[in-house]
Amino acid sequence: MVDYGPSLLLRVYFETADGGYYSPKFMDCFEALPIPEFIGKLQKLNVAKEFTYDKIPRKCGKGTLSKYLPTDYLLVGGSSYPVSKVIAHYDPRLDIGVYSDYWRTAGGRIPKAFREFKGRSYIFFAAGLSEYPDRFFARKHGFTEIRRVFMKSNRGIYVVGYMRVDEVVDLTVYTSGISQSLRAGGIDKVWEKAVSEFGGRVAMTPHYARTVDLPVVILSNKGNYGFFSKPLPLIEWVGKKRMLSKYSYVFNISGINDRVRHKLFSEKETERILQALGREFSI
Repeated sequence: MVDYGPSLLLRVYFETADGGYYSPKFMDCFEALPIPEFIGKLQKLNVAKEFTYDKIPRKCGKGTLSKYLPTDYLLVGGSSYPVSKVIAHYDPRLDIGVYSDYWRTAGGRIPKAFREFKGRSYIFFAAGLSEYPDRFFARKHGFTEIRRVFMKSNRGIYVVGYMRVDEVVDLTVYTSGISQSLRAGGIDKVWEKAVSEFGGRVAMTPHYARTVDLPVVILSNKGNYGFFSKPLPLIEWVGKKRMLSKYSYVFNISGINDRVRHKLFSEKETERILQALGREFSI
């Protein structure tokens, strides 16, 4: 008998205040656009520039995620920024099995219990997806046009991917024994220590581009992370009507107005979720 640990459901991709619209959903494929981040708040510009949307490959066809960006601006925390001044907050990395956040006790979303239940806990990631007109993104549009079409579209919130919690790397642990002031380069030494122990993917998110940022990095082993082949609907808008799906009950969605930000599941609930998904997906 498998013992399960607590698990999470987190909403992490484009939404109305971060980005300004939902990621596109096609007949047989979907994209997951990482939320935008203002590059002016990042100090290591050489690192930050590795996370521009034109360097992140699309899931649906050739090319990069820049195909789905407007010509003028995006929303970051509800404020508009020129597209040229933003990068993708490429986190989670469901291509390599990495997610960075902070302990719940420090204002983040990662429960300390993940330390105890490594290999038995999961993170499920949710995204807003929208059905745009055929070939809508075959040409570029301004933000206002994309937003207008999005607001009239059939759309919803879906579970799009997952990671098993196989390793928990708390970067604050590495601050002990570092005599150099954190402001004088000690942060870099912390990251270097973590990379030397756990490998380079620890630093493969925009958190590494910040001067003072010591998150908790969740690592998942190969085969234990990825996108689902089909997104799992939680709440869907069809016309002006919102509907809950069978998966909404699996993931404890409270109602059609649930914004699906952060949900923590008990050990029993984790088992129930995995059993429900196992009928259609192998995770």
